Amino acid sequence: MTLIEQTYSLLRDADLVRTREQFSTIYVGKNPNWYSYQTHVGRDFSVLAATHCLRAISKLSNADGMQSNQRSSLAHASVLLSSYLREQHLALADV
Repeated sequence: MTLIEQTYSLLRDADLVRTREQFSTIYVGKNPNWYSYQTHVGRDFSVLAATHCLRAISKLSNADGMQSNQRSSLAHASVLLSSYLREQHLALADV
């Protein structure tokens, strides 16, 4: 399972996103078909896409009315994305 799939699953299971299309546009800032294409060709996040997703998650984690399971899922996704950026791309997104 790619990090894209893991991140989407975490957010979907916490009711923070409903569809892959929403994930692509809201969290990654790409076109609605981005998730489907990336998984079809076996790609994972680019540095830019992972950074955009990490920023969106960070902003959302500060929102009022967030349930504890949602905050936990956001924190887990944030750790996964930060680690990915550090380990795979020797970069740390300035979020």
